[in-house]
Amino acid sequence: MKVLSYLVLSAFLFSATSCLKQEDGQYIPGVNGPKVNINDGKILLTVELEKVDLQGGLTMPIRKMDHSTLTVSPSISSDGSFGGTLISIAFDLRDVENDDFRSVPNETLPDGRPFPFLIDGTLPALAINIPKAKDITLYASEKVFGFFLPINLPEDFNISVHYKIKINGKSYGIVSLIHPDERGEGAGVVALLTLDDVRSNPGLNKLLRISKRNKSRIY
Repeated sequence: MKVLSYLVLSAFLFSATSCLKQEDGQYIPGVNGPKVNINDGKILLTVELEKVDLQGGLTMPIRKMDHSTLTVSPSISSDGSFGGTLISIAFDLRDVENDDFRSVPNETLPDGRPFPFLIDGTLPALAINIPKAKDITLYASEKVFGFFLPINLPEDFNISVHYKIKINGKSYGIVSLIHPDERGEGAGVVALLTLDDVRSNPGLNKLLRISKRNKSRIY
């Protein structure tokens, strides 16, 4: 029954009509998303790994974040066939509005390399690694929330990918492709939401409130 629930969520996230009009980003091989949606007062941050197949799925709590969860599940394509893996984070803003997330260390990427879009290469945030969820690392603070997700890149793909997460014409964060190091390791996708931009948008906050009254709908 749980597996069925994950599959229904997978189909819904990538086929439902949304009130949020997110602009398409640059192409990353084998990756669909990240996509941003809203459900039950939470921000859903979802990415599909098109070439990674799972036989089952799970939903797990996130350490230090009592109201947020992470789900890994098989993915269903628009034609109803199986293929790929869906990773979805249901993020509740309340979880970072306390002292644990106000005074935070400066973090690098998991392998120690700098973040490419920050002037000193470090991100003030708590880093939460979750090996069971494709070794994803979450980054959370009062100011930002997002992830680094390891991926395998084709050897001949050397294009830089950096773009803003734009919804209804406004910027809410950034996506960046991290290429492998000199040993061919450490490739991944970074997606970060800028939370001050989320909090300061009346329309988005209204939608977060409305979604609590319509828990079965994904916006």
